[in-house]
Amino acid sequence: KTDPPYDSDGLLRFVRKTASLGFKAIEIGPLTDYSSIDGERLRKLLDKLNMKRSVHVGGPFDASKFASTEEEYGRMKRQIRRGTMLCDEIHSSLLSIHPPFFEGTCEPGEEFSKTAKARFFKLVKREIEFARRYNVKVALESFCYRPFIFRNIGDFGQFVSKFRLEELGVLLDVGHLYQARICLSEAVHVFKDRLVDVHVHDATLGRDYRKATHLPIGKGAIDFSSLIRLLRAVCYAGWLTLEVRGSEKEIGESKGHLQSLIARR
Repeated sequence: KTDPPYDSDGLLRFVRKTASLGFKAIEIGPLTDYSSIDGERLRKLLDKLNMKRSVHVGGPFDASKFASTEEEYGRMKRQIRRGTMLCDEIHSSLLSIHPPFFEGTCEPGEEFSKTAKARFFKLVKREIEFARRYNVKVALESFCYRPFIFRNIGDFGQFVSKFRLEELGVLLDVGHLYQARICLSEAVHVFKDRLVDVHVHDATLGRDYRKATHLPIGKGAIDFSSLIRLLRAVCYAGWLTLEVRGSEKEIGESKGHLQSLIARR
């Protein structure tokens, strides 16, 4: 998965590097300000390298501002819309989006939380309808704990269940779920029918998620053998997107470790 807000030339260099490391697919994002991407050039390179592709819309969307201002609502809408259009330009059929979160340490009131979720539902519904015109599937990333707008896995599940299976998928982020002490087995089984992507990175139970997540595989405490068995048990056949911050060597080793686990029977 890409990370910095590359310009077109930087992104193309990153794609070539990714292919040289043996990856067969790439997730473009999280999009924050990728307006300068030349989608046609990117598509041609991906086709030449025979790489699958998806798009992820991320960024620090502030739930408080999202619930109370048109500016933040409009900013997120534009980013998601740009993601859909980039999918169309690079011939991708999958767009995943990152829910808003509450900044600061103050717990928002229940009514305010309801407003944020209601507005997010409205936005997701509209953008699903827009994406359908381009044959793009939309998935929501599983940030189902505070400071995000969802309190727990049940709250997140209730939100996505308002959409038909073919309308909204789920991107399961195993590192963040583990760090938030959410049972990975429960999450996989709750969302097994909606799973279209899995973000893979190691994690610890440290309180600072920025330090406790996105670790190379083996640097944290997640049992990836069990995770692969879980995914195989529910017949998962979607993406495994490596989302590691580390050296090129650590990224390569993480990829190799995953491949060895997948190859086991």
